[in-house]
Amino acid sequence: MSKACITPVFQRQMEQMSNIKNLIFDNDAMGELPPLTRLLFAGLWIMADDKGRMEDNPRKIKKVIMGFDDVSAGQVDEMLQSLHDRRFIVRYSTNGSNYIQINNFSKYRNPQLYRRCSKIPAPEFQ
Repeated sequence: MSKACITPVFQRQMEQMSNIKNLIFDNDAMGELPPLTRLLFAGLWIMADDKGRMEDNPRKIKKVIMGFDDVSAGQVDEMLQSLHDRRFIVRYSTNGSNYIQINNFSKYRNPQLYRRCSKIPAPEFQ
């Protein structure tokens, strides 16, 4: 009988997902959002790098998080904007590329899980 092989990517995704439960279920503002938007937000945690940053590509995000759901990339874009408007994420552009920063990512992250620097530039707040 062979052992199941857990890839480093899967292990990292599970570590990141383990940090979202209190943020989603204990936040009144998050509770006011539609269920698919809350699911999208939870999924962003597994796509984000170790600093809570990721490429802002609604089509790719839709494929990874909501691949089996009847949701368009345009609807994902609207949900991302809703999360941005409520300050759960920041959507920003740097050097012609679009990115997302999950707000308070490090606050809800177990510090021992930090492993590498982000390759995505941080947003510039003005």
